This record gives sequence, structure tokens and C-alpha cells, in this order.
Amino acid sequence: MYAILLAGGSGTRLWPYSRTMSPKQFLALGATHESLFQETCQRLTPLVPSENLWVVGSQSHEHELRLQLAQVVSGFQDDHVLLEPVGRNTAPAVLWGALQIPEDQQNEPLLVVSADHLIGNPEGFVEAVHSAVPLTEEGWLVTFGIRPDRPETGYGYIQSGAPLPVGFQVSRFVEKPDVETAQQLAASPEHTWNAGIFLANAATFLQEFRQHAPNLFQTFEPLRPCAGKPPTPEAVEQVFESAASISIDYAVMEKSQHIAVVPVDIAWSDLGSWESLHQVSEKDTNGNVLRGSVICRDTRNSLIISTKKLVTSIGVENLVIVETEDALLVCDLRRTQEVKQLVETLKEEDRHEYRFHTRILRPWGSATTVLENSSFRIQLLEVGPGASLSLQRHRHRSEHWVITQGTADVQRGDEMLLLSESESVYIPKGVLHRLGNSGRIPLEVIEVQQGGYLGDDDIERFDNASHA
Repeated sequence: MYAILLAGGSGTRLWPYSRTMSPKQFLALGATHESLFQETCQRLTPLVPSENLWVVGSQSHEHELRLQLAQVVSGFQDDHVLLEPVGRNTAPAVLWGALQIPEDQQNEPLLVVSADHLIGNPEGFVEAVHSAVPLTEEGWLVTFGIRPDRPETGYGYIQSGAPLPVGFQVSRFVEKPDVETAQQLAASPEHTWNAGIFLANAATFLQEFRQHAPNLFQTFEPLRPCAGKPPTPEAVEQVFESAASISIDYAVMEKSQHIAVVPVDIAWSDLGSWESLHQVSEKDTNGNVLRGSVICRDTRNSLIISTKKLVTSIGVENLVIVETEDALLVCDLRRTQEVKQLVETLKEEDRHEYRFHTRILRPWGSATTVLENSSFRIQLLEVGPGASLSLQRHRHRSEHWVITQGTADVQRGDEMLLLSESESVYIPKGVLHRLGNSGRIPLEVIEVQQGGYLGDDDIERFDNASHA
């Protein structure tokens, strides 16, 4: 069996904990200390050998994606990470992954799963996938339907039709309903939630795309490996620039006549809102989900998360309170779907809080913003042993580095400096510079940026080293 793991989502409904540069799939939101992405990787282990796994993610998340993969999957092939230069929804991602399956393996089952879902019954998931394999041999494209335990307006529904040896032929897909319709659908044994988990032979996937989304298929066919060699980054970028943005549901599932549904009970949630996280999490005797430094009195049916500060509450009910270092969300538990609209407002106002946390992971380590305004920014840089920032310069800002731990290798113009704890160096505007750590312990540096413009596009790089 082969698998495509879709890991390119942005997770905006779980802001401020999840952000576009650190989305929910890379965060620990389940019952373990591992991220949802890592839990998904481990869930696939009984089904798919590591050499048969492809991961489709965003170029902007490459470092975090590869780091988390290495922690939980041994023997994973580096070229099985497919990086999207720009998100184009699920249909292009699935098609790109399906095109990677070797020609002589096209009749093997291909499983498509999302990296940001929670499944409380992984054994049941594995059993359900195995049970559906015979359907793929008959040319069916299988989707797995979740039996509803409540009316839900945030999910699409699947109506079962004629019975099959396993599951049912799909009668129709139902868009996300209003409250009254959701109540009717949840009470009907014919309807299940659309979990976005698919299984078919790779040949079936490609045939369905070729038939129902021919323009998309033609656009992506150049990304099929040639003589075992993957396409160039330039070819990938060209394809994505011209590709339509469309979900696999609209592109294929709702058009095909060969769709089957297998209803399952696997304690599934897409964790698409703070309300859904509250629903699946363990609660105290007052119905509260409390994480971090939280003290409550007379508080009921609420979700409160603290990442740093002490958060307290008195006499509240049905609230979501999420504290991070630079943002605080207070929301009615029944209106958490509207968080996405709030994030759109942040994006329109060009607020950095919709994209970044104060601590940003980099290939060389991390950068944590301590204080900033329009003319200066103070950051704590952590550079791993053997790592270095790119050779670069800035037109609009100077930088001052103070070493607080470790030994820094500094290039400033034609100078090469070796600085120890408590020593510092000044980098004027326009001067080429690089910061590195050739030592054995992490390097910590206080960086003070000063200038009229501090944007990332003021970084002019001169080599292919890891991005600063």
C-alpha cells in the first residue's frame, strides 16, 4: 500500500495558537506530546512502509516538516517530500502525489489522509482501511464516513445509497448544512460526515482526474517523474502558477459514478475549531478543558489555554480563552467558526500575528522577538551547533549582536571574528555579514535591529545557506 499525507493546511480557525507559519498539524493538540502530523505518521506505520509514503506540504513549512518527519519515521526518502510553492487546495496535492506512484505499482491501493486530524481509535482506522481494499480492486474510489454523534454545521455529509460487499455506493454529497438540516442529517442512518480520507488504486485516482478534471490533469502531468528523476523546482513553480485552486471533492468526488463510502466509528475529529477541540478533550467536573497555568472559580463548559501567563476566570460559562505571548482570544464557545474571519481581518491589516508567533523556527535554530516598534526590534537568536545564517546585508537597518552563550563565528565585511560570551559586534547598514556556530553547544545572541524599515524583504542574500 502507498499513502499521500496532506500537510499543507494553514489552520487559521485555531488562532492564536495555530498560525500560518506554524499551523495546527505541527502542534501537539491531541492526547500525546507529539504533533498531529507526527501522530498521523505513526498511525500509517501498520499500513504503509516508509518508502511508500509521500508527504505534500508547503515550502514555507519545509524545515519544521522535515524535522518532525525525522523524529518519527525512519528510512523516509527525502525526495518523497513534495513542496508546494503556493497552496492550491487538495485536488492538486492529491494529483501530484498520485503521479509519483511508479508505473508498475499503479494497481496498488493508495491512501490519502490529512495531517491535521485527530483519530482516537487508530486500531479501528487500520481495520477500516484493510476492509476497504477489496473495493479498490473493483475500481471503486472509497471515502470513509464518520457516523455523527451530534448535529454539526461545520462538516459536509455523505448519503449512502445501494449496499456493496463493504459499505455503500455514494448517493450524494451534502454541503455544510444549516442547523435545522444538520439535525435531520445527524438523525438519519444514511448520512455520515465527510472526513476527507480516501482510498483507491493509484490508477483509479489518475483515471478519475483525467475524466473529471482534465485541465488540472494536463497541468500537472509534467510533474510525473521522468526516468526516476523528480521535476526541477522551476517546473514545479511553473505548474502551480497556472494550476486552479480546487478541492478534490469538487474536482472529482462529486462528479464520479464510482464512489463508495465505508461508515466507521474511529473517534475522528478534524479539530477545525476551538469548539471541536473542547468536544474531544478530557474535561473536569465542570465541563472545562484547562491547559497551562490556569486557575478557575465558578467556571463552566469553557476551554482555557495558557502558554505563558497565568490565566484566571470567575463566573464565566461557554467561553474560549487562549493566551499566547503576543495575542489573547476571548470567544463564545458556540461561535468559534468565526475565528477564521477574524484572522482574515488581521491579514487585511497586515498584522504579523496572523503569520508568526514571537518565536520563529529557522533551519539554523530560532528567533524570538522580545520587543519591537517601528524603528527597532530586539530578538533572541538561538543557533544550533554547526549551523549558520546566510551571508547577507541590509539596506535599511543596522544590527548589534551581543553573545550571551557559546562562541560565535562572525563575518563582517572582510573581517572574520570569533566572539565569546559578553562580547559584541556592530553591523552597519550595507555591510555583508554572517553569523555561525562552529561550537558544540547552542549559541545564544541578543540581536538589536535599528532602522527605518525592518521587513524581511530588506534581507539581501548572497549564498544558498539556510535562510535567516
